[in-house]
Amino acid sequence: MNSHRDQDDQAHLRTLSVLYVEDEDEIREELAVFLRRRVAMVHLAANGQAGLDAFTQYQPDLVITDIRMPVMNGLEMAERIRAVNPATPIIITTAFEETSYFKKAIDIGVDKYVTKPLNLDILAAALDKCARLIRAEAALREVDERYRLLFQLSHIAISVAAADGAAQRPSVLMTDGHIVDCNTAFTDLLGYARQDEVQSFRFSDLLVPEWLDPINRLIRDELLVRGFTSECEVELRHRDGHAVPVIAQLILRRDADGRATETWAVMRDISEQRRAEHSLRLAARVFESSGEAIVITDQDNSILSVNRAFSKLTGYSQDEAIGQNPRLLKSGRHEPAFYQQMWDRLLGTGHWQGEIWNRRKTGEIYPEWLSITVVRDTQGQVLNYIAIFSDISEAKAATQQIEFLAHYDHLTRLANRRLLEQQVDYLIALAARNKKQLALLFIDLDRFKVVNDSLGHAAGDLVLETVAQRLRATAREVDCLARLGGDEFVCVLHDVGGPPDVHAAARRLIAVLDDPIPVAGHLLTVTASIGISLYPSDGVDYETLLKNADAAMYSAKKAGRDRFMFFAASMNSGMARERELEHALRRALKLNEFMLHYQPQVAIGSGRIIGMEALLRWKCAELGPVAPGTFIPLAEATGLIIAIGEWALHEACRQNAQWQRQGLPAVVVAVNLSALQFGQSNLPEIVRSALQASGLAARWLELELTESVIMQDAEYTIASLHGLKEIGTSLAIDDFGTGYSSLSYLKRFAIDKLKIDQSFIHDIPDDDGDKIVTAIIGLAHALNLKVIAEGVETQEQLAFLRDRHCDEMQGYLYSKPLAVDAMAELLRGASLSGP
Repeated sequence: MNSHRDQDDQAHLRTLSVLYVEDEDEIREELAVFLRRRVAMVHLAANGQAGLDAFTQYQPDLVITDIRMPVMNGLEMAERIRAVNPATPIIITTAFEETSYFKKAIDIGVDKYVTKPLNLDILAAALDKCARLIRAEAALREVDERYRLLFQLSHIAISVAAADGAAQRPSVLMTDGHIVDCNTAFTDLLGYARQDEVQSFRFSDLLVPEWLDPINRLIRDELLVRGFTSECEVELRHRDGHAVPVIAQLILRRDADGRATETWAVMRDISEQRRAEHSLRLAARVFESSGEAIVITDQDNSILSVNRAFSKLTGYSQDEAIGQNPRLLKSGRHEPAFYQQMWDRLLGTGHWQGEIWNRRKTGEIYPEWLSITVVRDTQGQVLNYIAIFSDISEAKAATQQIEFLAHYDHLTRLANRRLLEQQVDYLIALAARNKKQLALLFIDLDRFKVVNDSLGHAAGDLVLETVAQRLRATAREVDCLARLGGDEFVCVLHDVGGPPDVHAAARRLIAVLDDPIPVAGHLLTVTASIGISLYPSDGVDYETLLKNADAAMYSAKKAGRDRFMFFAASMNSGMARERELEHALRRALKLNEFMLHYQPQVAIGSGRIIGMEALLRWKCAELGPVAPGTFIPLAEATGLIIAIGEWALHEACRQNAQWQRQGLPAVVVAVNLSALQFGQSNLPEIVRSALQASGLAARWLELELTESVIMQDAEYTIASLHGLKEIGTSLAIDDFGTGYSSLSYLKRFAIDKLKIDQSFIHDIPDDDGDKIVTAIIGLAHALNLKVIAEGVETQEQLAFLRDRHCDEMQGYLYSKPLAVDAMAELLRGASLSGP
């Protein structure tokens, strides 16, 4: 699979044209030979002005340029190219390493900076990366355009409603949930000119009020039970106030964790049908103009008339249809009992409607929504039957797609948790009936979080897709394979002979992950820990088998990862300890068991305390002191970190304000924000609340975010940081250097300070550690940012930082984290000269 992808990338590279600008003839000709072996066309220029002219004339896919050249330098040329074509990748080559050049290249948005003398392998890798970027962007545009085109051109009205904020009650998705997307057919249906006019409404705003209770009952009785509803009739409120009757079907979407996120409504306007049913004697005027097919028969069911839509939908002309029985459309898919029930209801009530399969003249079978009405004379004798129908192929296809998404993981296309449970229940019943065994293998990728944090979620998704493909290729067709969410997979082996068979299967699953996975220019080796439970010895139901396999997987990780273990009853003790810790953590806020310690931050130049970092501590009444490295990951995994983090923010602001009112020196307090806290849409309001409640001025609060958190969604980060900046707080990136930051984004982030991770400080005076710290300090100052080093423990480290003009430090060399009273005493003696 990887070789095919590489071949595709190389093939795509050979279709590209490259502009190479270099003033030195020998270098230009030498590299031109190198490029011509790899790309379709190479255009050469000897200076920036000639390069700009060549770009205008040839419009190449990629630009490679030197910096220092006569007439016009490469940076000026790149800047002018960026002004007219921001998407073209640009690679800078130069023998000069001045910071000003590097900063200018970042400002322009250069994609790659390669130093001379040129390493052709590095240049080839840069070309490959740019080619993949060009190819990926084109593919993404094509997929997005195709989806939006299909969505917007659909004649079926479609809307999407989502729960507000963190609400997860599915019952609010249709009534109180806001419209987040819809197509043109939906806005046309309700009389709105633009989609953004509708997206300001809750769905309840668009419902005729008397339909609210029926819709809620439908959600309760059908949507929450099976994930979709039967087609039902409902009335929407048109922009001018009148009711619009539609046939609607609701489909519930859930995320990877099984939480309801949004409800899709697929609707078809039945206004014309209603008018036809209520005024049959006046139907002649609307007969031919109707968009739905209409058939009128006599009392013997012989066709008297059909409209143009009938001919368009079925392929039969009016002349071919008149005199025939509607049975000429019969598909053969329905049993006689179906038609008998139809006629019984039609003659008993005067009306029948429902879904039916019919056949076109071409032989193609299609689904239609059919409504039949009986016309009687004043004596009640049948005069005519009027049938109105429409092709619902598109609606059914959309419903099937949504149904697929409700049962399968959208990323890996494996079964999701919901479908897995159904399949395991069936396999258990089958195994019980045939007195067979089955095995449930709980597969958890080792240290997958490191991939997401260092390379980003896009890289993580690629790893998950590759793992899923390999697992699918290894498992048997009769086995069940699912993704529970995150980096967790389950493989259920059906009809196994015993532990030796399962042992061999588990080894194959471990082995299939041995080959490195190429991701973002890296070769990643992914391993997995597997826990195994057997039916019936380890459980006779899905929940028990899954729980016991999870316990076995946990033991496999404890034993060193990259291995598998069969379940043993003793394994549940470790899980019990973790559950005990979680229960205690949930009670800790109510019992006031959390506290903050403070570690001073010192200006290296003056030695004065200029700030302090608030550090969370927990002394559990039952378990005693619990290390932050133990309870903070658990708080993040359970979501409790949101409430705990909000408490810590309020407490840090309150304590700092109290110290200032007591006359102690005013210093900044730094508070860490977790990924979940940063993802809250109301985070600015939470920060304002903490400041207002404490009376602390915003300038005395600094918010710290880790590098991995801010790079998860850079565009969201830009908007969120600006929102926090408007409050007046300062912002810092914590653990800088341990993640993967884009320099172009770093410049756009509204941050004030970089915090060098203590792992780099600890390495000083190691050569590699020296270089990394020096580079971070230089980068921060080039971007007009302050820089602070954490974990400073020796005078040698401090001297190194002072020589490199690092602004601030914190660490045990000055002070360990202090309890409230000890920190207050330190502030009282704040006229310090430093260590």
